[in-house]
Amino acid sequence: MVDFKKRLAGKRAERPTDPLKLYDTLDRAHDKGPLRPAQAAVLKDWFANHHEQKDVIVKLHTGQGKTLIGLLLLQSQLNSGKGPALYLCPDNFLIEQTIEQAKQFGIATCQADPELPDDFLNGEKILVTSVQKLFNGLTKFGLYHKSVAVGALLMDDAHACADTIREACRIRIPKEEPAYDAIKTLFTSDLEQQGVGTFADVSNGKRDALLQVPYWAWIERASDVANILATHTERKSIKFAWPLLKDILESCQCVVSGVAIEIEPRIPPLTAFGSYASAAHRIFMSATVTDDAFLIKGLQLKPETILHPLTYAKESWSGEKMVLLPSLIHEELDRERIVSGYAAPKPKRQHGVVALATAFAKVKDWQSYGAIIADKDSVSEVIEGLREGEYEKTIVLVNRYDGIDLPDDTCRVLIFDGKPYSESLVDLYEEACRPDSVATLMRTVRTVEQGMGRSVRGEKDYSVVVIIGADLTRLVRDKASRTFLSPQMSRQIEIGLEIAEMAKQDIDSGDTPTAAFHALVRQCLQRDEDWKAFYVEQMEKVKPSGANEKVLRMYATELSAERSYLDGDYASAADMLQKILDQKLVDKQDQGWYLQEIARYQYRGNRTESRRLQLAAHKANRLLLKPPEGVTVAKLTVVSQGRIERIAAWVGKFDNYEQLDIALSEILGRLAFGVKADKFEQALDEISRAIGFAGERPDKEWKEGPDNLWALDDSQYILWECKDEVEISRAEINKREAEQMNRSSAWFTKHYPGMQVKHIIIHPTNTVASAASFTHDVEAMRERELKQFVKRLRDFFKSFEWLNFRDLSVPYIQKLVNQHGLDVQTLLSQSTKKLRNLK
Repeated sequence: MVDFKKRLAGKRAERPTDPLKLYDTLDRAHDKGPLRPAQAAVLKDWFANHHEQKDVIVKLHTGQGKTLIGLLLLQSQLNSGKGPALYLCPDNFLIEQTIEQAKQFGIATCQADPELPDDFLNGEKILVTSVQKLFNGLTKFGLYHKSVAVGALLMDDAHACADTIREACRIRIPKEEPAYDAIKTLFTSDLEQQGVGTFADVSNGKRDALLQVPYWAWIERASDVANILATHTERKSIKFAWPLLKDILESCQCVVSGVAIEIEPRIPPLTAFGSYASAAHRIFMSATVTDDAFLIKGLQLKPETILHPLTYAKESWSGEKMVLLPSLIHEELDRERIVSGYAAPKPKRQHGVVALATAFAKVKDWQSYGAIIADKDSVSEVIEGLREGEYEKTIVLVNRYDGIDLPDDTCRVLIFDGKPYSESLVDLYEEACRPDSVATLMRTVRTVEQGMGRSVRGEKDYSVVVIIGADLTRLVRDKASRTFLSPQMSRQIEIGLEIAEMAKQDIDSGDTPTAAFHALVRQCLQRDEDWKAFYVEQMEKVKPSGANEKVLRMYATELSAERSYLDGDYASAADMLQKILDQKLVDKQDQGWYLQEIARYQYRGNRTESRRLQLAAHKANRLLLKPPEGVTVAKLTVVSQGRIERIAAWVGKFDNYEQLDIALSEILGRLAFGVKADKFEQALDEISRAIGFAGERPDKEWKEGPDNLWALDDSQYILWECKDEVEISRAEINKREAEQMNRSSAWFTKHYPGMQVKHIIIHPTNTVASAASFTHDVEAMRERELKQFVKRLRDFFKSFEWLNFRDLSVPYIQKLVNQHGLDVQTLLSQSTKKLRNLK
């Protein structure tokens, strides 16, 4: 064998650390040419200014070659002797994809199968594996001081990885497992005190019914919970998170629903994973379409890291999306019309059509028309079919907004069906308590943007994105929501709004709404030159914007406060959050949220102060935890003389009828049988104010009483019990439902003595089962009456279409109220059916 070392004149073979020089030494495949400008610019900046930093974020458009950048950065660290090097993917599919790409560029990698390979441990090759492999309680990388030392670590798609880490640190116990009943029984009295009706729904297995275990009860009985969990640690639901949570259970939160119990730390215990926490250099890959603020708490990064990412400044946007909002083009183009049009199989279709839906319960109509509903067992096969050109049937993905790439012809039409919501019980609880908070809005907007990015995966890729569902249309139409979108996505939606106006003009000129809509779709798919030029012209207006520093600092403060609390410094933790309140950085709804957090911090050190703060929190936001004592029901009142002025004020919140119509359609869309109870009741509450009454949700706000209560004037009320989730085919009102109404009626009599009230049960039938009986006069609002009521509301507000919202006439609004049967007398005498008893 020839000894080439002798020919090197005593020199050692060079292992370049500059990633640009390193790239030139790789044995690349013949079709792998020079680096792209974006790649070269980021690599140069990293090597010159950032390679010694602990943390760095690389933020680039989709299709700019982030994977190769990441591999080169890790190889550079290996060449510097700073190994081992670890490349973490958010899912298993991306592992194979990354390894194949590394092979094509001549970068050596290895896999964990299942043990950690010596090539990785010795710093010879980059280990490519999933984020789940590192972040679990039984990790092969070891926990705490037994963790494998890592020199350089990279997270591909940091947001998806952060979500996965959070799941790994969570115990989710299904109702079928014995630990579920044991924990629910342990906290029965505490949960009932938070809402007797909701607890009844939880006990009856209702999926959407959920209650948080009050922190004071959880802290006092954490050892009992530990004993329950310790006897079931071999179960999959517990064993992977148990080593992480067993010693910090007291500082966790617990939410109980009708189908599961979740136990989760408020911040993931990342210090347990020494390979991550102690890595000398960490690189986080992030798309330009995501706001990185969540990484403050999710990955415990510093605001400065997020404020100064590595980017390619010369490109402000990439790819082409024609965003269409059919319902803004014409009211005929509602969700039903779009679903029926796109769900039917098309044998000659030359591209994939994919729909993103929020829940399996919401896709029955897609399926009935012939679409394929992909579940967790079939999704890989279905996506592979698209890649192989199987385009005849529309594919529906349920609650899958990231992790699935649908480039080029695999998806030219992406239909976004409804506003996404979290599957996490902790998130659902938080969203219920603070629906309008920045945190809730940012989480939802981030998910929407991730979903819209599925079909455009490169600079030259293009797709039509069709947005349906009144709730999602309202979200993206709202200017406040759009401030949390990336500049690129925000501009694409603004183009969509402009397109809707243009299409209206075509309809006014004689086109049918359907023809106008499909003409737009064809212009994108058939590569109309004028559309392409218009799009480029509009997108050139995009101006890059940095991270929202105010939100970053807020999240950093919350993280610091929680860390202080975990360290036992309760006073410092409380002081940090108090500063947020003192600086008036949040609205009243969120003031209550932060007061509750401060009360939790104070509980172990100053219980009297904790109780006082919890009362103040509940007073500021009655959806929060109800203290064990001290809460008195405040009577709901309204002055009848000001009703018409209140209607005018509600209408005046909107700039024009179009904005009002979008908001109203979203609200009325939730007033239908089959809608989740919480959303239905919230809509009924919102409508009370829209038509000038006062409304509240006693069961949710006071933890007792009816679902909804309306004050019509100073002496007349409507008490509502909503059973809109009952199967529409149900023939009887059962005993349990009658008892709920009886309890609500008794609550009203206690707190509103001498007041007149109409009791309404929203139910598919007005027939009472023989075993059921009511203690008061009750009438039913069935599906027919509910639809009539909704129609009257819609027709009433339709009358405002041509009015000047800044100069509304009180007498004229009163006339409209009377014309549409929304006066108090008509409301009390119509819209319902008297009950009839089975003999």
